Amino acid sequence: MRMKKYLCLMFACLAIVSCFSVPAAAADIGERVTEITGPKATGKFDFEIPAKTLAEASSSFPMDYGETITITASYAPASASMDFGLIDSDGVFYSVPGSNGSINRTIRINLRGTYTFAVKNNSNYEVSVSGFVNY
Repeated sequence: MRMKKYLCLMFACLAIVSCFSVPAAAADIGERVTEITGPKATGKFDFEIPAKTLAEASSSFPMDYGETITITASYAPASASMDFGLIDSDGVFYSVPGSNGSINRTIRINLRGTYTFAVKNNSNYEVSVSGFVNY
């Protein structure tokens, strides 16, 4: 009988201790998630833009103050006048120009909001564009 009481006490203590260890494991998972660094996502694009046209991505994404988006792309012909950037929820296009057929620029966000990636062809002819956007 004494052994039975001892085993019951031991299992009760084990059950109580295991209840306290679950929140610690959950907190540990949360800490790992907050330590992830780097871009939220990477998007690849490859398309033709007609003359004097603004091409917008089909989806937008939220960004906070201080976050960055990096645009790496090439376009042909290299003599084309191209702008790459973001359109905010008010329709304002924040852009940086390409140069000699390529762009590798990082844009820092100054206002929290929802943004859409866009490319503008300022030339009088169609331009072929391909590259990546990291945000």
